Amino acid sequence: MNMVLQIVVNTPPWVWVLLAFLLFLGIRALQPSTAPLWRIAILPTVFCVWGVSGLFSLHKPTPERVVPWLVAIAVGIGIGMAISRLQPVRADKTRRLVRVPGGPLTLVLILGIFATKYVFGVLHGITLTGMFVGRFMGLWRQYQAAPHEDLSAVA
Repeated sequence: MNMVLQIVVNTPPWVWVLLAFLLFLGIRALQPSTAPLWRIAILPTVFCVWGVSGLFSLHKPTPERVVPWLVAIAVGIGIGMAISRLQPVRADKTRRLVRVPGGPLTLVLILGIFATKYVFGVLHGITLTGMFVGRFMGLWRQYQAAPHEDLSAVA
């Protein structure tokens, strides 16, 4: 349990701010609402930017990484469009407003996506830490086995 507490305590504050914002949006989505189209686009934009930034900031963008990401986005878009057909909407095309029914789906998706990204972020951080510790341990073992030589002139 101590490790879990350490992970939570060492999570950057912006992650908790983002979670609070996402929870606010998810809880608000439980009730029917009328909103402009641009406001409805905020949540998918946040998750898309978050996904793209993770894809490009953690790794070099190679076809082996980008193609599965694009396939997953396409599958997600298809599922999202299928789900949206089940929800009746009302449209005010003059004011570009949409009336959507409330429900738990947005909150469940938000929590699922956040939890997945959080867990994989933690695992990525632990793996990197493990790699640095492992490298040090390997160097230490080599140091112990290496014959002594004067390196003062090299430094």
